[in-house]
Amino acid sequence: MMKKYEVISIEPTDLGKHWVITYQTADGHIEKESVEALDSHEAFIVFRNQMIQQAKAKVIRPTK
Repeated sequence: MMKKYEVISIEPTDLGKHWVITYQTADGHIEKESVEALDSHEAFIVFRNQMIQQAKAKVIRPTK
């Protein structure tokens, strides 16, 4: 199974509980995502859960 993304960095912002996650997609693009979390560990978990939800939303469900 090929990874869809690779986290490059998780950095705090000046806005308190906001973190910026920089990641590289499987096709080589560098992208950034902002999440709200208490620390970098929680930021990673929130980001990962967002990516899982996005992947699930892209799955085509069969119609009845």
